Amino acid sequence: MERNRWETAIRCLEVAVHPNTRDDEVIAAVNGFRRTAEGVPLSRICIEFACGGVPLAELAAMKDNLDRLRRENLELRRKLSVDEAAQQETARRLDAAHRRICELTEETAAAHHAAESIEREFEDFRAAYARAIDGIVHRNADVRTALDKANQPVAPPVTRPFSAFLTEARLAADKAASFAGIGNGSGRVPTSHLDDPPSWSA
Repeated sequence: MERNRWETAIRCLEVAVHPNTRDDEVIAAVNGFRRTAEGVPLSRICIEFACGGVPLAELAAMKDNLDRLRRENLELRRKLSVDEAAQQETARRLDAAHRRICELTEETAAAHHAAESIEREFEDFRAAYARAIDGIVHRNADVRTALDKANQPVAPPVTRPFSAFLTEARLAADKAASFAGIGNGSGRVPTSHLDDPPSWSA
């Protein structure tokens, strides 16, 4: 509505200033402009006409809205930059956590393998220890048996009477003398001398 009004006013001015317009037409055109503008300054008419007939108050409100939207846009861009930086930091931390999880998984597998090796070594050691203990027990049993045998009382030696030794010695001397001096030339001891008992026997 206002745009059509301002367009009419401007057309009146164009007719008034046109070189082919007669004087009476100039006066009529100026009066038409006055009636149409109703006291509105020409600068305002031009501005509102250029802005599509929007009143200056509305233009000021639109300008305030545009400024507010621009500030909000800048603030949103700033927040978006902050959020993007936070997302990048979160992604970096997630990558680091993923790498750490992989490292811990490998370390856990290695520790599990080492624990199994240690358990096998412990079982081997326990079996060897058991065998060693069994050997010690058997050796201790053998030593104990030997000690028991050694600690058994020894029977005293049987002593013969001295008279028996003396008799055997006299018999041996007589036998030697008979071979040496009493022989009959044949190398044999006379039977009569062997049968006679010695005079000194008890």
